[in-house]
Amino acid sequence: MANQNIITYGARLTGVREQYYSPVSQILATDTFVETFYCFLAKVDPWPNENVPPIPTQDQKSLKKIYKNIFVAKKVGTNNISPVVERIDWVAGETYDYYRDDVDMLEIDQNGFLVRKFYIKNRFDQVFKCLWNNNDGVVSDEPYFQPGTYTSNNLYLGTDGYKWKYMYTVDIGAKLKFMDTVWIPIPIGRPGPTSLYSPPWQTTPAGSGNIDVINVLDGGSGYNPANNPITITVTGDGTGATGTATVVSNVITNIVVTNPGGNYTYSNVTITSSQGSGAAAIAPVSPISGHGTDPISELGCSRVMFTIEFDGNENGLIPTDIDFRQIGLVVNPYSQGSYPDVANSEIFKTTTDLVLVSGLGTYLADETVYQGSSLSTATFTATVLSFDDATGVLRLINTVGTPVPNSTIFGNTSGTARTTLTISNPDYDIFSGHIIFVENRSSIQRSVDGIEQLRFVLGY
Repeated sequence: MANQNIITYGARLTGVREQYYSPVSQILATDTFVETFYCFLAKVDPWPNENVPPIPTQDQKSLKKIYKNIFVAKKVGTNNISPVVERIDWVAGETYDYYRDDVDMLEIDQNGFLVRKFYIKNRFDQVFKCLWNNNDGVVSDEPYFQPGTYTSNNLYLGTDGYKWKYMYTVDIGAKLKFMDTVWIPIPIGRPGPTSLYSPPWQTTPAGSGNIDVINVLDGGSGYNPANNPITITVTGDGTGATGTATVVSNVITNIVVTNPGGNYTYSNVTITSSQGSGAAAIAPVSPISGHGTDPISELGCSRVMFTIEFDGNENGLIPTDIDFRQIGLVVNPYSQGSYPDVANSEIFKTTTDLVLVSGLGTYLADETVYQGSSLSTATFTATVLSFDDATGVLRLINTVGTPVPNSTIFGNTSGTARTTLTISNPDYDIFSGHIIFVENRSSIQRSVDGIEQLRFVLGY
């Protein structure tokens, strides 16, 4: 059973507003601009084909129908939002791409995933960037650092010839909330005393870029450093990068960087010796400030995951004997109690609740109810979310018109007819805020002891 979803035009609007208000908010005399996200549940009546939900649309008629079908909205706090990147696991026998400064490493395919798999997550949730793949060799040595034993430049040199740059370790709390088979969370921030990253990064400022690795494309032949020294020269617009050749059986197998230098935007490598020939190497220049200083940029993060849980009846705010078929996100909704500021309460029920006199018959879930002489001439119609016969509380969504007390409300399917005593309207403004994400699903049955954990990934 496929789920159908869309990221709406409202998501684009939210991105534009965030870009505009972020710098302005720093100089406003009043409170800074704050956006709130709410996850909503909606749609209790069945789809035409329950096994194949329709693809959401965002014409105005459809969007308004979504607003009217919402029965609960729960705030998504900052601790339930995380940037995420594509999950690429280290697997023995695979060939991974290596970082180059003359190639678009963040190119994506038609499905939005990386064309070049140049970073990995190991079994210990450490994330490494590949700086060399041993001339397209396969991996056999999984990169790993025991906490507290990182090398001076955080490089892991595998026995398989791969060179890996340690980026960060997925926090256990973030893993539980935001990691799945497709995505892994990535922290935001730069190195410093309160950095989210560990350990500290560059011991020497990289400026526009430095040289972490010098990679041997061709080892040549006939080299004998014992008799004829080998000189490695890095040229470019930066300064200070140096390296030393490693020779095995007269072939240069590796060049160890002894100083990464700094302020490079391009580089070239020259290998000279009075004995030996044919060796060639490259020295890709790091991103600005150096590898590992800004993982969210270096790994091409363009998505954010939202996660939220609905626990049982949420202290009586939502019924548990119902099913629903639509979930989504709305940004900056309002409530009667917060206006003109945006809503900020943790959770809102969005139903219109009627207390009815006792009597015969039971209103059915999903049925249409109305006040008036007939459904076609009704002054008020709505969809039943739930009915508690013991308390006489009828919870309604998808309302049209205004219900009135001391008037009979009829069930169009059940034929139930009872008189309305009191009416409680929602504090939440159901037509406020921008819907930025909608997903249509097959029926999800709620339960008293059940928890719905929902995850949304939005791309930008």
